[in-house]
Amino acid sequence: MVYDRGLSAACIALIIGSGAAYDRPERFILATSPKTHNVLFAPMPTFHELTLPREDRPVAPSQILIDGVASKCSGWTCSENSDRGLEEPTGLALWQKGGGPGKLYVSDTKVGYLYRYSVHLNWRGFPEAGPQELVANDLQGKAHWLALDGYGNLFYTDSQDGSVSMIGVDELSKETPKSRILFSASKITSVAGPAGLAADSLNVYWANLKGDARTGTLVQASSSNDQAPKVLAGQTDMYQALAKDVCLARDNVFFTGESEALFAVKADGSSQVTEVSQNFKQPKGCVYDQEATVYVADSGDNAVYSLPANFQTLRKVRHVNKVASMPSPNQLVMFFGPSSNPYVQRLAAASGTTSAGVSLCAVLSVLSVLMSAMQ
Repeated sequence: MVYDRGLSAACIALIIGSGAAYDRPERFILATSPKTHNVLFAPMPTFHELTLPREDRPVAPSQILIDGVASKCSGWTCSENSDRGLEEPTGLALWQKGGGPGKLYVSDTKVGYLYRYSVHLNWRGFPEAGPQELVANDLQGKAHWLALDGYGNLFYTDSQDGSVSMIGVDELSKETPKSRILFSASKITSVAGPAGLAADSLNVYWANLKGDARTGTLVQASSSNDQAPKVLAGQTDMYQALAKDVCLARDNVFFTGESEALFAVKADGSSQVTEVSQNFKQPKGCVYDQEATVYVADSGDNAVYSLPANFQTLRKVRHVNKVASMPSPNQLVMFFGPSSNPYVQRLAAASGTTSAGVSLCAVLSVLSVLMSAMQ
């Protein structure tokens, strides 16, 4: 889900004035696990659990959302529309509004396929995936990383050919969607083996595997491609060739690479790169929960960790919290349960804002400070 920067302080006043309590929806981490051929999920800590002493907080075991082996059709009854299973799922992106059913995109780069699954909460209150849908079959060696912007456009990178491409939201609804290259190494210096990427309603951010002082290792560019890309890391600091996975947390961009560290930089380029934490073994993808926390996949430790995200001034954190046990997690997304607050639901329907976005609007400023302090 994408944070809506247009949510205003007036929304906070409306909900507080109504006396409506903050209804924090259930949240689940979804993760690709290439080594197990699966897509996994784990529930994230509740607000109550976050108030417990760090040593008393539970660590959730992961469960299988999509079984890449068992789901594969075999035998003479299989057809072109049958489930192909998953060979090596890597890229992951989720489109979801208001805690309702979502559309989960999974890239299987070993076979060059891009799939889509509907995801909803089942009667037990856990995420459940629907049938596999084939979106594209021409992505061999591409799309190791995926990202969705605020409009539902899907982005992916091709490190070998040096390009950042997009499949428009209108194309995604077609039987055979077509992609187009937005940024190419043949035309733009700042495209140098693009890898992990993230997107909001205005910009696309990507990491350069082959980045150096000339090209930069972390780049921001307008998704409309009407402005020159801006280098956020790699030119004026020592953190070159360290960017590989990227995620956005409001006005902060977090990234990991081949080291054991998590780094961050301001999205507007107003800060130097800061080493936020070095408490990982093999950090991979990360995701922001739209409140105050960023979650990081640690493939080397078979775990997902959390740490504060909403830094006004970037700094190093003292602790990271293990929130889930998960075999070889790679890319992460956050799936939200629905809001049960009637006022929030009515306000969301009246304003056209998602219910999750409205509930976030009511507490974002205060809760971010509180949760950062607790972590």
